[in-house]
Amino acid sequence: MTQEAEENRQTLQNAEQRVVDLRLVLRTLREMTDIKELTPTLVNSLIERIEVHNSDKSDGHSHVKVDIYFTAVGMIDIPTEKEILATMEEIRNNPQDFKFVA
Repeated sequence: MTQEAEENRQTLQNAEQRVVDLRLVLRTLREMTDIKELTPTLVNSLIERIEVHNSDKSDGHSHVKVDIYFTAVGMIDIPTEKEILATMEEIRNNPQDFKFVA
């Protein structure tokens, strides 16, 4: 029973932190309506952490993977150009599978 209470307390604490993070992001976004310059304060409020991985040499080029975790959102997986083109081709070939009704 004590372990369950501790897990529930931790879940509540995490949810409360998410609320605080979301409020910070919303406040920052409201202030950003007319951004002319990316400032350290703005970057610090929008980005939770950045992870830089070891470099990987392939095809004669050095590649470094960088993961950016945004505040209250987490890491956003941005598709590569190849993935976008493959998805577009799939939609062209099977439009009935991608029909959306508003």
